[in-house]
Amino acid sequence: MQFHWDRAGQADEHTSCWLRLATGWAGDGYGALSLPRIGMEVLVTFLEGDPDQSLITGCLYQKEHVVPYDLPANKTRSVFKTLSSPGGAGYNELRIEDKKGQEQIYLHAQRDWDENIEHDQKIRIGHERHDTVEANCHTEIRGEEHRTTVQPRKTEVKASDHLTVGNNQHIKIGSGQFIQAGQEIHLSSGHKVVLEAGSELTFKAAGSFIKLDASGITLIGPLIKINSGGSPGKGSGAKPLLPKQPTPADTALTGQLTDTAPINSPAKRVQATNTRSQSGAPSKQS
Repeated sequence: MQFHWDRAGQADEHTSCWLRLATGWAGDGYGALSLPRIGMEVLVTFLEGDPDQSLITGCLYQKEHVVPYDLPANKTRSVFKTLSSPGGAGYNELRIEDKKGQEQIYLHAQRDWDENIEHDQKIRIGHERHDTVEANCHTEIRGEEHRTTVQPRKTEVKASDHLTVGNNQHIKIGSGQFIQAGQEIHLSSGHKVVLEAGSELTFKAAGSFIKLDASGITLIGPLIKINSGGSPGKGSGAKPLLPKQPTPADTALTGQLTDTAPINSPAKRVQATNTRSQSGAPSKQS
């Protein structure tokens, strides 16, 4: 650190001794930490007035290092904004806007954003939700999935759609189902296929058709062959691709307790003091 009054300083890492940094919360492996960057102006105090016990208590904006957003125009914003290092040209930001009618929480990650939630996550959105993924999306649900859509659902897949079901698939439609394929529909079953209709069932191709209804069975075609040669058509068969597995989120280590909780009961304090004395450990004053 380079002091303003230190004319002999070289403005490098050897100009002063290493300084401790005051923060709002500091535990053993946990707390809040935001290190000053090179070039920042800091506020320094000295423990017991000793210059050899310097302590950084905060950072200061000034004319060369301006605030992230102009003031007083953005006086209702609370901001935590970083700068990519080294070189800049990027940032992470948490911004809270409290202007009446324009309240907003804005979060920007310059590169990756990882979340680890050890139990439940609950999200409520009062109006609309818009999600845009510029590349691939990977989702894995290791339990059940329950989803309810109250209004119409519109889904568009602009390339191929692959679905693999490990056991049974049940679909119930209240009114009609309409499927249209540009080239081929192939239904294949390892055991049986049952098509059932309450009043009418029709197979139609190239001007010929078979119709089953309450009046009977109708076969219409230029030529009807029964046990007179020919071969069945062949379908392409189903070849669904399996999805890729998602990448797990980043993790972090838990902090450590700095000390045991204080003993509040007078009797327990005496008992704890006697226990420390017998064990040879130094006594702690209450």
